[in-house]
Amino acid sequence: MKVIGLNRVELLVSNADAAQATFELLFNGGVYPSDLAIHDRPQDCRNNYPHGLELVQPLDPDYKLGRLLADKGEHIFCVVWDVDSIDAAREHVLSNGFEIQYEGDYSAKPEVEVHKQLVVRPDKTHGMMVIFQERRLNPGMTDPVASRSGLEVLGLQRAELLVADPDAAEATYQKLFGGQFDFERDVDAADRPLDCRVDWNMGLELVHPKSAEDKIGKLLAEKGEYVFTVVWDVNDFELARQHVLANGFEIQWEHDWGPHGPLSVHKQMVIRPANTHGLQVIFQERRML
Repeated sequence: MKVIGLNRVELLVSNADAAQATFELLFNGGVYPSDLAIHDRPQDCRNNYPHGLELVQPLDPDYKLGRLLADKGEHIFCVVWDVDSIDAAREHVLSNGFEIQYEGDYSAKPEVEVHKQLVVRPDKTHGMMVIFQERRLNPGMTDPVASRSGLEVLGLQRAELLVADPDAAEATYQKLFGGQFDFERDVDAADRPLDCRVDWNMGLELVHPKSAEDKIGKLLAEKGEYVFTVVWDVNDFELARQHVLANGFEIQWEHDWGPHGPLSVHKQMVIRPANTHGLQVIFQERRML
């Protein structure tokens, strides 16, 4: 199995129309075609592949996702990685002691050559539901893009997983992904007591609070292990700041790390999640050496 890279995060929402309007505003555009028939289940799925964000609204409160929304509220509940072969992924997952919760084939669309997914049961993956996906478009087909002047969101960069034991989490994901992670350690976390391990290419960061008294430590104690932040690359950090503030969002925190590791520029802003449907968004300007 070869993992090609991070494809998207799936956000469970209570109102897909409202969530779409929010992210069209925050991301300065985007196309979210609705698919009510996906999985043959009662849910409204809206997938913006260029931005790497899918909005999922359960339409039946008694269905599993409806109950999950009622229990946990709006949150990231799946993270999807592209693989070269779903058959190789299936063999790898099962031979390494993980379980497959669900498989689906969604290839019956005119623009798609192949679109198959398998969901890894999350009881062994530190609170993150992992989906492996084989997806290829037919020749000449592209995913729809809506462009506007101003801020450009370049794409999904990484998901940040809050973990209780970073060594155990790193070992788990190395095993699940066939040793394909190359985690950079000891990233300067703005002088906070955090153990951060990030693979820039694979799009995953493991974050462990070293102090139970730190804000992130309290978050772990309250909510357990889960995907707590998602990072998108933008074309210009200052332009992103202006766009965020001009459109009624708030910046909770920002930081300039300066050059480190493989990066010559690394600036981030955290957008206050009060009005982003439970998703803590980070905009990042990142340039490689």
